[in-house]
Amino acid sequence: MAYATVEEFTDFLDPDPVPANAARLLDRASTKLDKLLLGAVYETDEDGLPTDPDLIEVFREAVCIQAQYVDSLGDETGANANVSSMSLGNQSITRNLGSPGSSSAGKTSRVSPDLLDLLQVKGLWPVYPYTWG
Repeated sequence: MAYATVEEFTDFLDPDPVPANAARLLDRASTKLDKLLLGAVYETDEDGLPTDPDLIEVFREAVCIQAQYVDSLGDETGANANVSSMSLGNQSITRNLGSPGSSSAGKTSRVSPDLLDLLQVKGLWPVYPYTWG
């Protein structure tokens, strides 16, 4: 379940148009946020959503930031994360595979830097066990 609705994402993007795959982007962004916050402790409702109004707002903004970022990359699945250049005429793609043994060298980050900034400013990342509220 996404931490933001398509309507909230539409408001966040205003005046830019909402992408056709907005619901899927929000679901994936919510999963990414859940992964970043593994170990965080906060009260939830029966659906696993936070109950604190301030935390609800942070999660909503975080998911909208991440969904916008992934949409702007034009690579929802991450399949082109290690592409360093691409041409459309006669299709030329160059992949940056990085150094051997490095799992992230040469890859485009799948997490928005703005999302990480928001979580850090709000004291939610990096995660250290903490009970919210």
